[in-house]
Amino acid sequence: MRWIKLFDSQAKFIERVVLERLFNVSVNGILISILRKEQGVFAFKSTCPHAGASLANGFVNSSNEIVCPLHGYRFSLKDGKEKSGHSCELPLYATSLREDGFYIGVK
Repeated sequence: MRWIKLFDSQAKFIERVVLERLFNVSVNGILISILRKEQGVFAFKSTCPHAGASLANGFVNSSNEIVCPLHGYRFSLKDGKEKSGHSCELPLYATSLREDGFYIGVK
């Protein structure tokens, strides 16, 4: 895994990635959504694996699932598994908030 630094400090990360709101960034040409919650930081590919809709236009429900705005598919932010009874899986990315900044892990 290769770690890519997205923010130069924890303070800058907290300022830009607002609690409970999706923050989108392009990493190596892939649009990734980052979500900061009380339970931690989640990062996932911002394209629905089912039909290619932008998950950045979706919402996160009370079960910590990102809900696709196109067909309502739900994906767990913990493991990427599709929870609506279909067999798609959402790519997730490792995150690391360190003293010197915020990193995302890509393969």
